[in-house]
Amino acid sequence: MIANKKQRWGLLVLPAEMLIDEYIFPLLQPDKNPKAALLASFLLFSAGFFIMIWLFHDFLRAQWQIFRQKLFQRLLLSILLVIGVFLILHFVRALIPSDLLTVPTNSSSIQTLSVGWTVLAAMIPFIVPFTEELTFRYLLLEKISNKIFRFFMLFVQGILFGLIHWHNFNGNIYAMIPYMAIGIYLGLIYLITKNIWVPLMVHWMFNAMNSLLPAL
Repeated sequence: MIANKKQRWGLLVLPAEMLIDEYIFPLLQPDKNPKAALLASFLLFSAGFFIMIWLFHDFLRAQWQIFRQKLFQRLLLSILLVIGVFLILHFVRALIPSDLLTVPTNSSSIQTLSVGWTVLAAMIPFIVPFTEELTFRYLLLEKISNKIFRFFMLFVQGILFGLIHWHNFNGNIYAMIPYMAIGIYLGLIYLITKNIWVPLMVHWMFNAMNSLLPAL
C-alpha cells in the first residue's frame, strides 16, 4: 500500500490541481479574460509536472534506463499502442448514442486567442501525462501489492482517469466513458510492460495528435 511519504504527497498533486481549477480559476472569469485563465492553467499544470518530477525522479530515471536499452523497439511498440487507443476511443464511442456524446462548447474564449496562445493551450495536454501516469498507473496501481485488489484498482483508476476529464467535456459523463476505457487500457499496458515510460509515451503521442499537432 501507499506508505512512503513522497508517494502520499504525490497522490495530493492531481486532486489539488482539480480543486484549484474548479474553485479558484473561475474567479479569473475565463470568458472575459481567456489569456489570464489560460496562463494560470499552464502555470498550475506545469507546477504539478515539476512537483511530480521532483518527487519521483529516481523512479523515472531507473525506469528510463530500462526503457532506453531497447529504445527503438519500445518507441515502435508505443506507436502501435497509440493505434490501440484510437481504436478503443472509436469503438466505445460507437456504442454510445451520438446525442449523448454532444458536448456544449463555449467558443467565445477560443475566438479571441492568437496562434501563440492556442499553441500554449495545446502544451497543457503535453505536460499533464506525467502527473496522470504517475498518479493512476504507478501510485494507484503498481503500489498495490494484493493481486486481487490490484485487479479491482485497474478499473477504479481507469474510471478516475476518465472523470478527471470533466472540464474537457463540460461534465458530460457519457463523453468521459471512452476515456475510462483508455485509462484501463493504459493500466494494462503498465502492468504488462512494467515500465512507466511505455504508457507515458503512448499518452504523450495520443495527446500530441489530439492537441499539439492540430494547434500547430
